[in-house]
Amino acid sequence: MIEAQIVYSKLQAVCRQMGEALQRISRSPLVSQDRAFATAIFTNELKLAIQHQYEPEHLYAMKDSVDHLFDYFSFDISDGDILLVADPYNGGTKGQTLTMVAPLFYHGELVLFPAVRVQIADLAGEFPGGFNPDAFEIWQESMRITPVKLYKQGLLQQDVLRFLLANSRVKSLYQSELDAMYACLRYAQKELQRLIKQYGQRLIESVYTMTNYSNRRIVEHISQYPKKTMDSKITFASNGENITIYVSINTSTNQVAIDFNGTGMQVNTPVNASLSTTKAFATWPILAPLADEIAINEGVLEAFEIHVPKGSLLNPDFPASVGFSTFITGHFISGVITKALQQGNTSTKLYSKIHGPGPQAILFSPFGMLKETVPLFLVPGYPESSEGWGPSALFGDRELVSAEELEFNYGFKMVKREKKANQMIVEIINENFVFNVITIIPEVENNTYGNITIQTNENRKTFHKSSTGISIRPGNRLEFVYERTGGQ
Repeated sequence: MIEAQIVYSKLQAVCRQMGEALQRISRSPLVSQDRAFATAIFTNELKLAIQHQYEPEHLYAMKDSVDHLFDYFSFDISDGDILLVADPYNGGTKGQTLTMVAPLFYHGELVLFPAVRVQIADLAGEFPGGFNPDAFEIWQESMRITPVKLYKQGLLQQDVLRFLLANSRVKSLYQSELDAMYACLRYAQKELQRLIKQYGQRLIESVYTMTNYSNRRIVEHISQYPKKTMDSKITFASNGENITIYVSINTSTNQVAIDFNGTGMQVNTPVNASLSTTKAFATWPILAPLADEIAINEGVLEAFEIHVPKGSLLNPDFPASVGFSTFITGHFISGVITKALQQGNTSTKLYSKIHGPGPQAILFSPFGMLKETVPLFLVPGYPESSEGWGPSALFGDRELVSAEELEFNYGFKMVKREKKANQMIVEIINENFVFNVITIIPEVENNTYGNITIQTNENRKTFHKSSTGISIRPGNRLEFVYERTGGQ
């Protein structure tokens, strides 16, 4: 066991270093600041050997996307191939997130290989960044990248690259992200080859030893659950339409069964959640108490059996829009899981409210003003967690943009970021250009998840739901209000 831990830790280091390198060389704030990416290593049987992530949304999407890629190309994968997919309906979460995989062959046989998932700044859609409050189908949010080969037997496929870049408003940034992802995968391949030469079969044995260990830890963890059905429901709204998420949870000797039967049907707004998104946010409240103690691998995923009705909000039929699912719906998915666990008399200390969405905005220059329309994803604050001053666990490891960086890079002056009563209030002034604004705001009764106020010379308007068609000019102020939600 000790030797397996030592060998496995070297595999973990490769996975972690792949992510750290990506964060350092990336030009995109989504990667360098928000850490909107994940890295992983898979076995030749497509089992998850190790995954390193900063956001919970990747928990299942990485494996689901890899499964889809290998199923699609099945008998057409060679050494030197680089596979790509960005499809919410084939293992993905939201359309702007790209999965890149680098199959690795050793003596002609597929061996341990790396993969990476990254949120891209822009992949087509009606608005830069892909977030559209009025979207009812995925093409309004993003282009749908079904499986393609960016490299074939080590050769860059120029036609594929031109096709990808032609469908982004930030061509140069997009290409730099593809190059960064490719470079990190190639680094990981070389490190994996070195480990395979050094440890041989012991490397694979360490993976299965630690996979079994992770699974045992989760099984021990869930053994405290009462042997009864734990159920709950949560209601929120989208564009004025009330939506209900219902869940029932049962445990057996070695697995947690989560059933969303009874959840409302899919809607014509972007709060629908892909199946991979639903699975991730459903399991994370259960995993959160152990997240820093165990490795994320196949043993973790095997501990859960999740049923989601087809055509429901949490497993919609193609081509329903899904763009807001990770920022809004995911929090309510985790919320209903936490509520069920607490009502089942499990430990409230272990299952505190790790969720709590808050308002955010996407800003971009009017079309045609600049050669490339780079969206600014603005999340200058966060809702206070239930346990004290700080963001909820679902906020991930995102770093808040600093006042200096906001002013230097984007021309916004931050004049306030403070805690007031049970709110966090952030106020910024636009000192630069005209910007179009899209707001992303959770809708619940009494506006308990915050709002965004835009003050111009003529008026002051507060937005309590996601909106578009907003414009701000130099001198205009934006005020973000984050309520102390505590996951309520």
